Amino acid sequence: MNEHVALWPKLALARELPFSLAGTLVRPSALEVEFGGQVTTLEPRVMKVLVALQRAKGHPVSRDELIDLCWEGRIVTEGALNRCVAHLRKALGDNPQIRLDTIPTVGYRLQAGAGVRPVAANEAPAPTSAPRAPRRRLVIALGVALVAAVGVLVLALSPRPVTWTTAAYHPLTSETGMETHPAISPNGQQLVYAQRPDSTVGRDLYIRGVDQGTPVRMTSHPHDDHSPAWSPRGDRIVFVRSHPDGACSLVVAPAPVGPERVAARCQSSTYTRVAWLDDNTVAIGDRPGPGQLWRIRAVDLTTGAARDLTAPPAETLGDSDPSTSPGGRYIAFRRSLLHGADDLFLKDLKTGRERALTTDGWKAAGYVWSADGRHLFYSSNRGGEFGLWTVDTARDRPPTRISLGAGQLSFSRMSIDRRNRVVVEASRIRTNILALSPDGTTQPVTNATGSDWDPVGAADGAVAYASNRNGGSELWVTYPNGQSVRLTNIGGSYVHCPSWSPDGRSLVFVAVKGRRAELYTVRRDGSQLRAITTDGLDKLDPVWAPDGSIRYVQRTAAGYRVMKIAAGGGQPQATTATGVRELQIAPDGRLFGRAATGDQVRPLDGPGPQVSVSGSDSWTVGRDGVYVLRARREAPPAVWLHPWEGPARRIAVVPTASSALGLAPDGTVLISRYLDEQVDLGMFDLAAK
Repeated sequence: MNEHVALWPKLALARELPFSLAGTLVRPSALEVEFGGQVTTLEPRVMKVLVALQRAKGHPVSRDELIDLCWEGRIVTEGALNRCVAHLRKALGDNPQIRLDTIPTVGYRLQAGAGVRPVAANEAPAPTSAPRAPRRRLVIALGVALVAAVGVLVLALSPRPVTWTTAAYHPLTSETGMETHPAISPNGQQLVYAQRPDSTVGRDLYIRGVDQGTPVRMTSHPHDDHSPAWSPRGDRIVFVRSHPDGACSLVVAPAPVGPERVAARCQSSTYTRVAWLDDNTVAIGDRPGPGQLWRIRAVDLTTGAARDLTAPPAETLGDSDPSTSPGGRYIAFRRSLLHGADDLFLKDLKTGRERALTTDGWKAAGYVWSADGRHLFYSSNRGGEFGLWTVDTARDRPPTRISLGAGQLSFSRMSIDRRNRVVVEASRIRTNILALSPDGTTQPVTNATGSDWDPVGAADGAVAYASNRNGGSELWVTYPNGQSVRLTNIGGSYVHCPSWSPDGRSLVFVAVKGRRAELYTVRRDGSQLRAITTDGLDKLDPVWAPDGSIRYVQRTAAGYRVMKIAAGGGQPQATTATGVRELQIAPDGRLFGRAATGDQVRPLDGPGPQVSVSGSDSWTVGRDGVYVLRARREAPPAVWLHPWEGPARRIAVVPTASSALGLAPDGTVLISRYLDEQVDLGMFDLAAK
């Protein structure tokens, strides 16, 4: 095999960064090739061939290698590759500095740069005669003048760069409890938001004046009401009502008060933010059906009919949280590439074209459009701690930071008016680790600012977990003496799912950085940190098996499957377990998995009980059975034990629990729980210069 190709990872277009070929801009994740202002959309397979040829840096690539990379080794006819190459030549043909050669009996070679011109496979070089020197100089002079004139024209017509700053910040609410999901009216005079006393009960909607006024309650339904959005004329509000079974409804109500109407049903409320497309149509993030990818859907509020606006690639986790530009031509949305990596995308509703606004994989928690419809303000952890950033949709430039992470301002949900006043959440929430003993008593394990999640205990009482208490997401451990130590300094967008080795001396975990997820191992003192995988694919729940190997869940376009790799690294191997999206290991070494569909927890390597869990439940396996934390379908949240024999029983009520559950070898259950649950709303005044 070609030495330039042998070590390439398999192609996943959603994770490929944009690149340039002699002035032609290629955006693999958007399936776009742009030259001279003209954008051509390629089929996914054609784009894969282009990326594979570009990786070779001008060296020939054999037909077999292209088929292996672009068709994942499936048997295809030569005509399929020939067709892709023909489409590619047509797409690149306008650029005279790009040439795609056919190497007889070998394959293809892509060359780009000055002095290269496209040549047909059987074309003979045309004879040339040397022009006279004066005429040549005249032609060159005219060409230089033309280029300069075009450059001046392009510069004059190009949008000028804009620098955004935060001019002021004003607190808006101070009620007891949690005020979330703000929506400011188009005229900037009224504010609708969701409110609840704590995370154990459903939310109701309230409306008030932005500058002053007593909040007026809009809804009082026993279910959870959230994600309000004002209609373009400011006369109605649509919002999401989540039901206990995980489904949801879109409800419309006149503003400020009036009888509500259920306009449509939706599959899942997890990623359902609402954006108006016109006076009768909204966009939401939802699934067309159970087990399908989330995508952006348009919903008719009169008939309830829904249609897809986006078609996310199968290797991603889907699309969510639409935000409509002023005027309604564009929709910005978040495409989750893998667990812990997002990019912002833009869809032109007039032409149907999509393109990536960010290509770095850092999280994008919330975002809104500037009043002129040119800039997108969004929340990201690009700087470690979440801060406010902006990206210019009219210029091909990297995002710029407006504000540092301002302490307890989360920016995760936001709204904006026509004066570029952005309403954000000011959160005072900590998520710390709680130990629940077998007798039902509890005691704190951590007590720090920030959030701690995914706890797992060692035999000597040490607890490892992921935390953002120092800004970025890193791996920490709290020793039996109470000392907490940061083990890693990876600087990525997300760390999760730690697991102890059988001897308690090392940990394996998942870290996401630069759109790639890898398994890492580290000693319990923070030494010997190393990546043991290199494929960048989505990974979940690594566990250290008794034989010293590591098992984990891998997600690709083909679905979920359990993989096996040596603790020292090497080539991962697929096991026979497929369709499993969560993995845990029992104290006796048995593997248990949660099915990708059906929400059943079952043993993977032998007979045993099956436990039904809901989509929001967290679970783990102990000596006595399967523990389940029902954090969102019970009030208050509770931990249940499903023993190996006999009926399930509730062993403890856990007020303000989150949805992360772990276990220590002595049977202690570890829970990530909320503390200091207070969320208020505030407003940034943004200024451009």
